[in-house]
Amino acid sequence: MEVGAEVFAQRLPRLRRRILRAAFVGEPLLVSTLPNSGFVPSLFDSPAERYVKARQSVQHFTLVQLGKYFSFHFRYVVHSYNFFLFPSTLGIKDVEFTLSASSIQFLSHYGFDYNKFLKDGIPYMNEVQEKILRQRLLAGTWKVCSNADRDVLKKAIDEVTTWIAAAKEEDTMILQDLNGMKQSMYIQLTWEAEMLSDCSFQVMVKKVSAEHRQLLENSSYDRCQKKLILLSARGFTNLFQILVKVKKPLVGHNMLMDLMHLHDKFYRPLPESYEEFKRNIHNLFPVIIDTKTVTKSVQKVRCTEFFV
Repeated sequence: MEVGAEVFAQRLPRLRRRILRAAFVGEPLLVSTLPNSGFVPSLFDSPAERYVKARQSVQHFTLVQLGKYFSFHFRYVVHSYNFFLFPSTLGIKDVEFTLSASSIQFLSHYGFDYNKFLKDGIPYMNEVQEKILRQRLLAGTWKVCSNADRDVLKKAIDEVTTWIAAAKEEDTMILQDLNGMKQSMYIQLTWEAEMLSDCSFQVMVKKVSAEHRQLLENSSYDRCQKKLILLSARGFTNLFQILVKVKKPLVGHNMLMDLMHLHDKFYRPLPESYEEFKRNIHNLFPVIIDTKTVTKSVQKVRCTEFFV
């Protein structure tokens, strides 16, 4: 099942229930580069040397798709999902990433839908980015990073500016065609108006007196819905945090790069130290099963039995 930003919030409760019931979680990733792009591995690399080489590559490239499958006890039932991901542009520093030409060609050959990645990618952020956004929300210094969102916001500001000059107290207007910008409106519009959520696709603006506005601003009620904004901006990171909390076994193949991306994109920027990275990953996922390692171990056992 493919999941994009438009339906992710609706699917999250069901995903959580399935993770809780799962025996293990599989975690294949697709990134904007092919494995080993940007660095040259060697058979003689130690794990620490391989980590240092891969770290720079992971920091430069982004995730474009993440697949998950949940397997249950007692019977072979698998629920598979493909999540299209795109870095969050909500109130944090504009994220820059690199696209590898060979990777673009590879993904295109196998039918990857770039429109879903770019237009319906689920946002995500790590703990450092979340902390910055939280501080800016509390300080009121939050801003829109996306040029497309800026255009939508500017249009809404112009509409309200024109309307409010002639409007009377208690008059209302509906802002439409916000294209997902409703949460931005709560923070960015600063007139003597009350923002009323009407539905997922509309925002109602109500003109109020200066006294009423001051009362609203001093109220303990979170009129700007900062928690909701933060929840939306975290996007896929909410699911990652569920995985970390339940500590289900994580299964994959040749997982070093996958684990590095999970750490960098959803947890914290990759540390310089390989030992620190290992400690962090084992704290996040105590049980990791890499099928490449399992296969090699089985082959060694078979070879030993053959020669004995």
